[in-house]
Amino acid sequence: MAAVHAFDLEAAAALPPNLRFGTSTWTYEDWKGSIYTRDYGSAAAFKRECLAEYAELPWFRTVGIDHSFYGPPTEATLDRYASQVPADFRWVSKVWKALTVPTREVTLADGRKVEEPSPDFLDPELFLREFLARYDRDGIREHTGPFIFEFGAFGRTTPAWRADFYARLDAFLAALPTSFQYATEIRTPALLEPAYFEVLNAHGATHCFNHWSWMPPLVDQMRASAAAGGLAAPFYVARLLTPLRTSYRDSVQRFKPYDSLKEPHEGMRRDVVRLALRAMARGADAWVLANNRMEGNSPQTIEAIGKRIIERLRREGGD
Repeated sequence: MAAVHAFDLEAAAALPPNLRFGTSTWTYEDWKGSIYTRDYGSAAAFKRECLAEYAELPWFRTVGIDHSFYGPPTEATLDRYASQVPADFRWVSKVWKALTVPTREVTLADGRKVEEPSPDFLDPELFLREFLARYDRDGIREHTGPFIFEFGAFGRTTPAWRADFYARLDAFLAALPTSFQYATEIRTPALLEPAYFEVLNAHGATHCFNHWSWMPPLVDQMRASAAAGGLAAPFYVARLLTPLRTSYRDSVQRFKPYDSLKEPHEGMRRDVVRLALRAMARGADAWVLANNRMEGNSPQTIEAIGKRIIERLRREGGD
């Protein structure tokens, strides 16, 4: 007997092929009965095997591998993921935080803990050797979408600090192979200036438009990139993380359990539609990842936005 899902799968089939929706991770027990309908036998088996069922749903043509932020995934882990997804499925991986955090904590001889500059920050050799090499293999390369470099909020920055950051980012991106796609997710509004976008355009990278607690709305990020001359990369990336002016912790408390849509954000949805239509007009790829902490249930967020995009494309196409 075929599984009965709580989502409009027929509508999902109308999504443009260069628009990929996905969720930030996928192993949520709260989605059982809607996304997941199979009997997995145990929690361990569910986490190990449920990507296959997730990837069967036409709303999801990508997924965020977020755990890679805490350490490079093993080759065995990536092989297991690849064995569960169809040929045209691509994932988006967050890059190991050792490469994107500029300081590290060290313990002095007297036991005190202090912060010092990290030698691993934007080290291209470390990225190539310890992270990218695990993806640059037959059977894995074909499923690999953009890599996201998440730079946490840097707090107050000076013009000199920003210039140094852009120089380091420029040198880092210049050292990476062009056969993969890269997106930088900054969480410091002051960095949304022409020099930042110039570095990205010089290397075919893109800005990850992120709807996150203390960043400007997505539309303001789009305006900043347009004011700087636009993004030249043939792909867009957006991550829908938390409501504005709301911390991650508060979002968790507000939206758990993640079994239903609790708080739609109209401005965010409107901005994602605008971004997707811009991508479609350019013939560019668009990758949109939604988090449960955005509205309470990321699959329902995706369906709501996806249906709106489909309707707009039909109207503008005269159908």
